[in-house]
Amino acid sequence: MAIRRWGSMWFDSWSDIIRVLLATLASYAAIIVILRVSGKRSLSKLNAFDFVVTIALGSILASVILTKSVSLSEGIAAFFGLAFLQLIVTWLSNKSQTFAKAIRSEPKLLLCDGEFQEEALANERVTRGEVEAAIRKKGHGVVEEIAAVVLESDGELSVICDGKAADCTALRSVLKPGETSL
Repeated sequence: MAIRRWGSMWFDSWSDIIRVLLATLASYAAIIVILRVSGKRSLSKLNAFDFVVTIALGSILASVILTKSVSLSEGIAAFFGLAFLQLIVTWLSNKSQTFAKAIRSEPKLLLCDGEFQEEALANERVTRGEVEAAIRKKGHGVVEEIAAVVLESDGELSVICDGKAADCTALRSVLKPGETSL
């Protein structure tokens, strides 16, 4: 009896294997179509909301492929549901600043005119070493010559090398209204 239970851990039946292979193929095709239809936004660098959607898609995919009680049509409906929710959230984010702020984090200035912004580093849990690594990746070696380093809403560190931070129009979203210098 015990040997039979251990044997099913490795192999149950060919019909189960074929079901998993067919469910994998169909689910994979469905998710590719859904992601193509929902646009590049679904495939861009992930913010927190996109990360949650990606994890949920992966969970649904695994359930459809490996769980006999979840049908392919239920899985595809769940894929479409998540893609639709992501489109709704994106649309609402474009229509409402308040909603956008609730869903996505704002970029934060971590280094300004060569000076680390210690409070921002602490609040965002970013080390000086991580900022310096981003500067090195950009091909620069002197922190004091960097205009700004910004932690973007997707977690990427943007490095602005030229000029003074106050003159960089790309920093408008990280400056406080009416602020002319940092």
